Amino acid sequence: MTKPREQKKDSTLFFYIILAVITFALYANSLSNEFVFDDESVVMGDESLTKLSNIPKYFTGEQGFHKVIGRYYRPVVSASYNIDFALWGLKPFGFHLTNVLIHVINVLLFLRLLLLMFSGSVSKFKNYGILIGAVLFALHPIHTEAVAWVSGRTDSLSCTFFFASFIYYFKYSSNENNRNLILTLLFYLLALLSKEMAITLPVVIILYDLVINKQSIRSAFKEKLKIYSAFIILSVLYFILRWVVLKDVPQRESYFYFYGKDLATAFFTMLQTIPIYFKLAVFPYGMLYHYGGYLPYVSSPFEATVIFSIIFLLIIGFAAFYLFKRMPFVSYSILFFFITLLPVMNIIPTMNFMADRFLYIPSAFLSFAVIAVILKYYTPQKSGLVITVSAVVLIAFGAMTISRNADWKTNDILFMSCDGKPGSVLYVNIGNIYANKGDYRKAEVYYRKAIELRIGSVLANNNLGKLFLISGNYDSAYYYMHQGYLLDTLSPEPMHSMALLNAKFEKLPEAILWLEKIQSVAPNYMNSLQMLEELKARQKMGSVNPNSNTNADPDVMNKTAELEKSSYEHYQKKEYDAAIKELEELIKLSPSMASGYYNNIGMCYMDNGKFSEAIESFGMSVKENPKFSSGYNNLGTCYEKLGDISKAKDNYKKAVEADPNNQSAKQNLEKLK
Repeated sequence: MTKPREQKKDSTLFFYIILAVITFALYANSLSNEFVFDDESVVMGDESLTKLSNIPKYFTGEQGFHKVIGRYYRPVVSASYNIDFALWGLKPFGFHLTNVLIHVINVLLFLRLLLLMFSGSVSKFKNYGILIGAVLFALHPIHTEAVAWVSGRTDSLSCTFFFASFIYYFKYSSNENNRNLILTLLFYLLALLSKEMAITLPVVIILYDLVINKQSIRSAFKEKLKIYSAFIILSVLYFILRWVVLKDVPQRESYFYFYGKDLATAFFTMLQTIPIYFKLAVFPYGMLYHYGGYLPYVSSPFEATVIFSIIFLLIIGFAAFYLFKRMPFVSYSILFFFITLLPVMNIIPTMNFMADRFLYIPSAFLSFAVIAVILKYYTPQKSGLVITVSAVVLIAFGAMTISRNADWKTNDILFMSCDGKPGSVLYVNIGNIYANKGDYRKAEVYYRKAIELRIGSVLANNNLGKLFLISGNYDSAYYYMHQGYLLDTLSPEPMHSMALLNAKFEKLPEAILWLEKIQSVAPNYMNSLQMLEELKARQKMGSVNPNSNTNADPDVMNKTAELEKSSYEHYQKKEYDAAIKELEELIKLSPSMASGYYNNIGMCYMDNGKFSEAIESFGMSVKENPKFSSGYNNLGTCYEKLGDISKAKDNYKKAVEADPNNQSAKQNLEKLK
């Protein structure tokens, strides 16, 4: 006869086995997915992954993705990619297998965490409730991005150590030995080194003691002073380490989502995302499809969407307060959701607006709340209803997850699956799909849509310029490629485009200079090193077009690049006089590019409300280049602002004649009809 304790142990083991099988089966169809989007740079383009000896260098900053994207410090994730490469080479299957196994481990850790969290609850239905909560986490469709997409691993891997640290905190609370303390802190550190979101762990642990264990703040800190202090000290040391490693890495501010926007705009725009995230965690329909979240910028608290968000927060906050004594786990779940979501609210500027994977850890709140409700209201009389509702929800979640795994199979499937949804990154990638198919007209439409949503899109500007290069409209090609470069002077993509443009006209010194710049930020980006060697060989042999400027002065070229960057920064800061002064100097330094510089002077005047001066500058721009569509469009805007509709129409028409695909000019002309 089996003893009761052994029966319980066998029952728990059965739970683990069932969960592992269900979770792996659910994501099995993601194993055939390819590398998509960021995987091409994070994995395929990272040469450091080819040597296991580089793993320590991710922690010291000698290697890592920060060399491509800016102040990005997640060495544990980079190390995991390195190990994958050692095992599988560049076969996507191996990387996807690791992602699925990480999720399986997380589900099993979550089950263990739930068993510890609810160990004090008294209910003969406790195990059933905990199993439902764990399965809910395993099946939740919101996790697809973090599991089915290789680069989404940052969130799932950080969660692994987040849960492990939480588990060992419980062990330390019941047995305060050094082993449990060290493992709690070690896993917390690994979570931080996987993704910064883990910084919320000490807060949710302290809240657990206050809300669930009903300790006062004073007694909690007195009893747990040692481990609380250790958490705080380790957090500070992590930030110091991060600063030391990244202090010499340039900040890529132009990549920030709210670059150029004031604090109020960032705050009120992000405030609108909270009800959306909550809805996605509870009712996961209309998900974001990787960077697909988009809302218009809002800078006032009196917008309807902001008012709704404030009311929503007040209601949810009141619910957490009201349930503090009545249903403490529901109260705690609400606090857990908001605390763990805070790091992606752009309080500290980031390059992202919204993403499904940001809910990987916060979504655990739903399991906490569901278990609490089951434990409170489950009775034999209601068992049929509870089981039916649970089965329907879990089956629906599982079907949605399997379906969304397939959306991540290839780039084309991923981005075309969200065609029609707004998002600057989505528009760029759909444009890329059409460009790769040779449908440049449709590609241009999407690139322009991306710029309309977010004028600071580096890739949209650069890729639009490349389309003009293909079509032979070289002035417009230069304008948009160069705009992309000014938006991020450390991005290799526009540098490569500028090199191609100069090489097209046999301007070898200029092309060589751009290629050398690439080597300083992203060595051998897109085989640029080979191109550099070939151009240097051609230059040495004298195989140059007679009309090219082979005697270009590198000092003048460098001075031009500095002034271009500086003038753009002054423009972004609304320091228009300084920007104009530098642009006038640029016209003298590089008269062949005068059309673009005059256009930028006009932009300074126009944004400053000086429309007469703007008209004069835009007029000079189109005089220098009669086919410069953007110049005519800007002229039309100025005349429209001054009320001269006839001249506005004339210039919008000229803009469309110069470039029939200029959607902005078409729309401006249409609204005046």
